[in-house]
Amino acid sequence: MIFVKWLFACIAAYVCWTAAQAVAAPDKPSHTVLEFLSGEIAFADQNEIPGTGWEKRPTPALWLSDEARAKLDGKLTGWGRFRFDRAQVPDEPLAIYTENNRERLTVFLNGVELFRNYRSATSQTLGWNRPYIIPVPQKLLREAGNELVLRVGSDRQFSLGVGTVKVGSQEVLGRLYNYQQFWRVTGSAAANYAMLFLTFAAFLMWMARRSETEIFWLVMTGLLWFVRDFHFFAEESPLDPYWFQQVSYYSLYFAVAASLSFCVAFLKLPNYRRIIAILFAIGVALCIFRVAITSTNRTDLATSLATLVVSLVICGLMIFDWIRHRSLESAALIAIVVFTTALGLHDVGRIPNVNWWQGLGFHVQPYTGLLLFSVFLLSVGRKYLRALVEVETLNASLEQRVETATQALAASERARQKIEVEHAVGIERERLMREMHDGIGSNLVTALAVVRKQGEAPVAEETLQRAITDLKLTVDSLAPVEGDVVALLANLRHRMEPDMEKAGVKCVWRVVPCPSLDWLDAPNALHMLRIIQEGVGNVLSHAGATSITIACRPSERDGRSGVELVLADDGCGFDIRSETRQGRGLSNMRTRARQLSAELDVESSRGEGSRLKLWLPIRAAHVV
Repeated sequence: MIFVKWLFACIAAYVCWTAAQAVAAPDKPSHTVLEFLSGEIAFADQNEIPGTGWEKRPTPALWLSDEARAKLDGKLTGWGRFRFDRAQVPDEPLAIYTENNRERLTVFLNGVELFRNYRSATSQTLGWNRPYIIPVPQKLLREAGNELVLRVGSDRQFSLGVGTVKVGSQEVLGRLYNYQQFWRVTGSAAANYAMLFLTFAAFLMWMARRSETEIFWLVMTGLLWFVRDFHFFAEESPLDPYWFQQVSYYSLYFAVAASLSFCVAFLKLPNYRRIIAILFAIGVALCIFRVAITSTNRTDLATSLATLVVSLVICGLMIFDWIRHRSLESAALIAIVVFTTALGLHDVGRIPNVNWWQGLGFHVQPYTGLLLFSVFLLSVGRKYLRALVEVETLNASLEQRVETATQALAASERARQKIEVEHAVGIERERLMREMHDGIGSNLVTALAVVRKQGEAPVAEETLQRAITDLKLTVDSLAPVEGDVVALLANLRHRMEPDMEKAGVKCVWRVVPCPSLDWLDAPNALHMLRIIQEGVGNVLSHAGATSITIACRPSERDGRSGVELVLADDGCGFDIRSETRQGRGLSNMRTRARQLSAELDVESSRGEGSRLKLWLPIRAAHVV
């Protein structure tokens, strides 16, 4: 939308500026400038001013070719004569201003040659679009009957005409000359050479991306419009004048065809290749029609109007495409085609033998090519910028996907390594369990059997039995439990319940399903079992209890989820504040709890039994 607004703003600014320039064009008041609206015309192929054959005519007389061919056998030569008195012009430095003369021009004042725009009679001068200003020497002026004569000449196959002639203030006519010189020659040359440079850049782009047909037509648009516009600012023909004239004329149809081909190729209109073929077929047909028309010495107004009609037809197709797609590119191209078609109509009205209007006072076609090319180039640039943004977005997406895949791969690798480590640890655990069972366990069982057979002291038997039970708990802790606290407690109950029954202590089991603890691996499981084992051992050794309750339930502390293990007995209890009861057993239990990031609470009073609570967090901040 910014691009389209910019385009319409440029077009509006150009229209307003040119209108302002036309309004602000150098003043031509009657007391400072004398413009000749009529004069005398003669035809004579000679270098001296003719003495006879003069006829009164309105001026400017821009189309004398047909009459000159009828009266002259060789080259075309026409003469224009104008008379004025000294009193008709201001009393200040004077100048003669003339424009639109075709082609070689010589200016005489009172029989004295003042100026010529060619070096020799064979010079291929192009003077039809150039303004000229000639200072008037004061000594040549007469008080009355000053005679200003213009001699114009061209080859037989070219145009002949006497253009606008003015005499007056050198300062005022100098401003008019600067204005016309800029817009007719200097600005036209600058615009077309700038377009040629941009065309070269577009050609390099097309060489890199030959599949982009719109870039090819962009290049052709720039080249053909430069060929068409070159005669507007060229001072001399660069090749044979006849062929230069034909190339300049006929290139118009193909420049228009290339411009419209770019539009249909860029917008990818339905059957756009067929449309391009039709456009160039029309261009060839117009060339043939022009040859037929000009062979009868008639003007080719019809072919000029036909190019405008073709432009409007293609513009209609683009409008239909815009209605369907509402694209900014369609709107921009429609605007520039309509605008340049209007400029083309402006120049058609200034054809010498048409002469519908003078318009801005100069042809605007030399600027049409650059205007079209610039908008086309901006459209292509916008397309490539959009493609670049899409590529950048795609690259960013790909980078994100690569990053995600890399992270997933790293996580997969870590998981693989973890599985390998766990597998190795499992194998080593199995080996240790076998060694402990088959080695230490077997030796303890053998020692216990010997003690029983030999009738040793009961203390030795009990000690061996506890050692075997302790070894079994250690082996149980090595087995993978996957954080299942209930399963560990079940193993503990299975191992210690015979000792409790032998001691006459009943075990009450109150366990509910609890969440698993991911951090509860083999070393941490052993810490937990040792805490419970120590608690049960203290009850059996010191409490004189008849029952032990083991409970496990979910619990929260300070907003943190966890699992609470409770070991309660109905024994004699003890004074928790007494230092003498704080032995190594309780101290070891607290140390193990800290290593689990757990919380250990012991509640007891004399005669009321004791209660041990171990709270284990589901997610431990740090577990050693």
